[in-house]
Amino acid sequence: MGNNLLITFASWEDRFRLGTDRNLKKFETQKALVFYFNSYSERTEENRNTVEEICKGKDIEYVSKHLDVNKPAENWSSLLESVDDAIQDKERVLVDISTMPREIIWYVLWQIEQSSATRRYIYYSPESYGHDWLSRDPQPPRLVYKLSGIASPAAKTALLVAVGFDLQRVKRLINWYEPAKLMIGLQSKSKFEQNNTKKEEYRDILEKENDGCEIFDLDAFAEDRGMGTIQEKLDKVDSSYNVIMSSLGPKLTAISLYKLQRQRQERGLVYAPSNQFSHEYSSGIGECFEGNL
Repeated sequence: MGNNLLITFASWEDRFRLGTDRNLKKFETQKALVFYFNSYSERTEENRNTVEEICKGKDIEYVSKHLDVNKPAENWSSLLESVDDAIQDKERVLVDISTMPREIIWYVLWQIEQSSATRRYIYYSPESYGHDWLSRDPQPPRLVYKLSGIASPAAKTALLVAVGFDLQRVKRLINWYEPAKLMIGLQSKSKFEQNNTKKEEYRDILEKENDGCEIFDLDAFAEDRGMGTIQEKLDKVDSSYNVIMSSLGPKLTAISLYKLQRQRQERGLVYAPSNQFSHEYSSGIGECFEGNL
């Protein structure tokens, strides 16, 4: 029997509960480490309780840790301590990124990279997204601890961002950094009609508002999670730029950007938080995507 750890992030979405149940059936788990934001504790309580009961029924140690969406420094310290403690004697670790905020994904990936455990990620798409807004009221962007890159004071800024449904979040990010070079990745194809409908609309708006920006198609659901396409764009950026990257599109681009940052550590990752997420963010559980870290 292996000594394995599951790390996940609690949500009120169906796919947190259903995805965790599937993970525990396919991944022989001894401990589940579940993070959640205290500001959403009431929304996630029912799902967290259900997952805890599933773990108890399988004799799996359940560890729950709350974080604060507005305190990244405290989150960093708390998360590192929790993960370090949980992973000590583990042979394999599975990170479920389905409902995990990108900043937390990057914290977790950095910390488990320090261990000798075999590392994998898994992502469950929803069956459907809500038809109204998903996130709104963006906060100021912030560079990610340990992954913020090595910046040259004399260099210009190049920003690469994978775009999702929240256009205001993207605009806030662009306005915050005012990049001299802007590269915008749009998901090339999707089973979700919102993406297909909004893609061309967003392309027109972003081209109109950002003179000279480069907009390109990427496929986050391809085997390489769009990494090859993004790499091609980054390879054309010379050393006169400080490169920062952000994932606001399909969640799997968070994996691609993390790997690209680890290849060239002068590149930085930036997180663009939102103050509000819809109660009806998604429903059901859809396709599963997984890979090695």
